[in-house]
Amino acid sequence: MTVGLRLRISTERLKGKVLEQGFAAWNTAAAAAVDAVGTNTFGKRLNAALASVLDFDIVMVFGYRGAEKPVCCYHNIDPHRAQTIVDAYVAGPYLLDPFYGAAMDTRGSAIRRLKDMAPDHFYSSEYYRQHYVLTGIRDEIGIVCRPANWTGVVISITRPVTAPAFGRRDLSLIRGAEPLLRIIGEKHWGGANSDPAAAGPVPGHDPINDSLNRMTDGVLTPREVEITSLVLRGHSNSSIAAALKITPGTVKIHRKNIHHKLRISSQAELFGLFIRHLSAS
Repeated sequence: MTVGLRLRISTERLKGKVLEQGFAAWNTAAAAAVDAVGTNTFGKRLNAALASVLDFDIVMVFGYRGAEKPVCCYHNIDPHRAQTIVDAYVAGPYLLDPFYGAAMDTRGSAIRRLKDMAPDHFYSSEYYRQHYVLTGIRDEIGIVCRPANWTGVVISITRPVTAPAFGRRDLSLIRGAEPLLRIIGEKHWGGANSDPAAAGPVPGHDPINDSLNRMTDGVLTPREVEITSLVLRGHSNSSIAAALKITPGTVKIHRKNIHHKLRISSQAELFGLFIRHLSAS
């Protein structure tokens, strides 16, 4: 047997041992999470099961029920940081969160990654600048669940700005674990001890558009409300034009009119108006 062959055999054995140890850790943690369904320890057991699969910073679980303010079902965040990541989020910015949009899209359950579903100008949007940046989160993956008593529940896993973003291997690992995590999440948050029955999205109504209509009290036309909503979410003029089947030039004219009618001169002012309205609601 050659030295090269012996080395390959030794390497394969080592890989097999590592995989076996990882599989055992996952089995143990997952079994504990299954056993904790319906109890107060479920969140911590879910956290441990996820930690046996990949490295992350935060686990947070939000339950969404139509346009109502979301409920934080679980998080592992220290109280000071939770003021920004949980409390400030629930106060209003959640409506602009791509994961809120994923929860409202009731066509199915899935794994979603922030950078894959965010609008084209999301990272220069005021939501990102004035809220998301303050969270210290670099990357986020969400498992969208459909418990009976909610429109959607999102199990979010994040990494901080000091760590690398989730890679292909991380996504592959979480996809492998997702079926079990989603099912036990749906059983736990959809059980008899969970909150009352869900109020799903109202057909033909967009929660952001409805909030903007109340905020502007009829000052903006329906088209201007649509464009304002898309701007707040982080869409560029080109993206808005494509979504509404109009030209980018027409979008620019609408945006100029919106600023004039609302007596503002920037997206920052628009975001401020929107958040103050939601906080007062």
